[in-house]
Amino acid sequence: MKEYIDKIKRVNPTVLLLAGTFLVILLLRATKDDPEVLVIQEKSWPVSVVEVQYGDVQPIVSLFGEVITSRRSELRARVGGQVIQVGENFKEGAVVKKGELLLRVDNFEYKNSVTEETAKLEVMNRDFERADELFKQGSISEQFRDNALLEKIQQELVLSEAEKDLRDADLFAPFDGVINDVQATLGKQVSTFNDKIGEIIDIKNMEVRFSISKAQYGRLLEDESQILGRAIEMRWTVGQKDLVFNASISRVGAEITSNTGGVNIFANIELDKEQETPLRPGAFVRLRMPDKSYKSVISIPETAVYEDQYVYIIKDQRLRKAMIEISGYDQSSVLIRPKDKLIIQDGDLIITNQLREAGEGVKVDII
Repeated sequence: MKEYIDKIKRVNPTVLLLAGTFLVILLLRATKDDPEVLVIQEKSWPVSVVEVQYGDVQPIVSLFGEVITSRRSELRARVGGQVIQVGENFKEGAVVKKGELLLRVDNFEYKNSVTEETAKLEVMNRDFERADELFKQGSISEQFRDNALLEKIQQELVLSEAEKDLRDADLFAPFDGVINDVQATLGKQVSTFNDKIGEIIDIKNMEVRFSISKAQYGRLLEDESQILGRAIEMRWTVGQKDLVFNASISRVGAEITSNTGGVNIFANIELDKEQETPLRPGAFVRLRMPDKSYKSVISIPETAVYEDQYVYIIKDQRLRKAMIEISGYDQSSVLIRPKDKLIIQDGDLIITNQLREAGEGVKVDII
């Protein structure tokens, strides 16, 4: 026994350690339990969907514009003098009719001038008649008779000028409108040297002016319907009330606006010619204009489009990628067409939420 122990002591300790470790491993393998097999179930992701429906869509573009008048004239004195009469409606904001008296300048001198020039013309008429009779008798030359005729014609022109000045002493409304910026009052001295006495604004022929971008203008040019005559809805908010008017595009601006890079559009506002409208030039209004009409497109939320290139449809509870082309936009919706129409058909379901785990074949549940 002692000899056996001595032999063990002479064995290298490293060898003993390796042998012991080997025995322990054998013991553990002999006594270990078999591991359980874990079955991981496939996760299904919740998604919201929209049903595919092909159709024709014409979006509505929201715009802002300003009401302007097609006619706006400054009122100026045509002859000088003191204002002796002011029309009943010649005041700020008053509505006048065409031909209504606005203002009268003292016409005493102009009446006297007409009387004087009329008398002179009568004398010259008699002089010409005598000269013509004498010429027929051969008593005077043809030149003498012609000079008398020329003087008569010149006097007729002078009389016409005097009569015009007398007429111009009365200022009448050139068209139906509203009076603005009145600067002449009873007793004021006015002259013909650029003396502005007021302004008249036509409120029965008003337009709305607004600007659209080059992209919007290009879409209108591509549309089947012409730009001119396109119907527009106009809203003017007054306090808590919205006044709604209809308008139609009448013309397009002659050049691109430098500050916005867009195009100015003008639309005639439909107004009742028989009634006074509360609308006034300078009003800031909201507009709704039909955009380009898109044929056979699918309208989906913007969140349904991935990377502006594709969407996911659901087939047998799994996602399937479908490549698309964006045709246009309708407020928060995107108008799309599939690159292959057979891939997306009426009744298919397109997911509308941006799923981070989205991919070909991913399992989903519709919520």
